[in-house]
Amino acid sequence: MEASGGAGGSGGSFLKDIVAYVEVWSSNGTENYSKTFTKQLENMGAKVSKTFNKQVTHVIFKDGYQSTWDKAQKIGAKLVSVLWVEKCRMVGARVDESLFPAVNTNEHLPSPMRKKHKCMQPKDFIPKTPENNKRLQKKFEKMAEELQRQKTTLDDDVPVLQFESRSLVYSSSTPVRSHQGMMEKRLQEMKEKRENLSPTSSQMFEQAQQNPNTSLCEASLNVSHESLSSGVNSEPLRPETSDSSGSDLVRPHKKPKKCGKGQKKRRLKMPMRTLVMTSMPSEKQTLIIQVVNTLKGFSFTPEVCESTTHVLVGKSVRTLNVLMGIARGCWILSYEWVLWSLELGHWISEEPFELSQSFPAAPVCRLERQLSTQRYQGALFANQPKMFIAPASSPPRAKLCELVLLCGGHVSPTPQLASLIIGPYRGKKEPRIQYLSEKWVLDSITQHKVCGFNDYQLLQ
Repeated sequence: MEASGGAGGSGGSFLKDIVAYVEVWSSNGTENYSKTFTKQLENMGAKVSKTFNKQVTHVIFKDGYQSTWDKAQKIGAKLVSVLWVEKCRMVGARVDESLFPAVNTNEHLPSPMRKKHKCMQPKDFIPKTPENNKRLQKKFEKMAEELQRQKTTLDDDVPVLQFESRSLVYSSSTPVRSHQGMMEKRLQEMKEKRENLSPTSSQMFEQAQQNPNTSLCEASLNVSHESLSSGVNSEPLRPETSDSSGSDLVRPHKKPKKCGKGQKKRRLKMPMRTLVMTSMPSEKQTLIIQVVNTLKGFSFTPEVCESTTHVLVGKSVRTLNVLMGIARGCWILSYEWVLWSLELGHWISEEPFELSQSFPAAPVCRLERQLSTQRYQGALFANQPKMFIAPASSPPRAKLCELVLLCGGHVSPTPQLASLIIGPYRGKKEPRIQYLSEKWVLDSITQHKVCGFNDYQLLQ
């Protein structure tokens, strides 16, 4: 399903008798795609109405409002899908509307169960705070100033700010100070009696510094052991008993070693598939980005790389991204794949939209990559002699080298070691070397067969 030329690229006026109303939403009702199709219709000569009225002859509909569907049926307007717009653009003429009827998924659902669009959904409740509400911020600042003023008028008995029943109140500092004194007294008693004090981080760090070979895990065990044994009033233990009990407490560090740095388990994330658009008009790029953001599963990259799995082609032109996609075994797809996925609300099978007629090698390399159990490596140039890519070659030398290597070829750093020189070469020519145009590499990759040298010889 490849796009043809004609009016598809240059526009026209073959839809001049049509007054269209566009209502195209994502299946979950959160993304409005109408703008892209409005522009395409205007480029083909149609008049697009911003409001629904009796002059409307065509309604481009997908997951829109039930009221729009009912109005269109009432006045007899033709309800068509987004595929009708694309087909008209491709053939450069008005296509039979009955071939691309719109589908209303809400038609047989009761009113409460129908999907709501983003503009109909209630906004998220955001509580007012001094940070996001200027009025509340001023009140808060005024209250703080008043508290500060009252605080400076008092002498030693400084009141303490407390929160009670969602209000700010003063209380004397005496209860707080007495509570603090009690806590300090209790802590001092615990230190004197060594009453099951657990090790602090500073204790662990100090012990680790005293013995550099001891990890933080071992230090924590040592401190705990010391605090426990210091509270027992008994005779000194025998060396044998001390050794055995010490080893029991200190040396089970083989399991607690998990505390060590870098021992944390991390879940490995699967690499995100990347998608590349090539020779794609800007309005179509906008729609593709919207659809991908809604259906998920891909991220975008400007050039084909190792993570790329899909290359979307606007016009069936052999670009560098298309050749890279073929060499890496990617799906080379037409724009219609995105449109049908949009229509059905999920990513559909790619095979019907593969541009196999324009790029015969695409399905072959893609299937090889899918069947490969290891990292995919092409073998098109595997049996060819070493090649030297001329610096003045077009596409650029680095990209041409990458293409040859991806297809299993061998690239020589110097012309003396090569039997094939690709691109314009100004050095001394040798009879043993074949001097070929860059087109030989590009055509061989496109057709997935090594082309003969005769048609690509550069003049000596």
